[in-house]
Amino acid sequence: MSETPRILVVEDDLHLADGMAENMRAEGYAADAAHDGRAGLAQALAQDYDLLILDVMLPHMDGFTVCRELRQAGKNTPVLFL
Repeated sequence: MSETPRILVVEDDLHLADGMAENMRAEGYAADAAHDGRAGLAQALAQDYDLLILDVMLPHMDGFTVCRELRQAGKNTPVLFL
């Protein structure tokens, strides 16, 4: 049996982020949400994810910087930008 795919949603609109994560969980994915760039980066570095759904315009650190920091840390997780 394969492991459940893990997805991280990084979106500053709390309602949208939590709704996306909730819908993904309903479809059988393990989904988490972060609501700013720094929190998303910390979460993505601390946990292995199969996919990041990353907003570009985020408080504290934009999505492109989050992605760049992840790549510099050796994380090659696929990213879908919003």
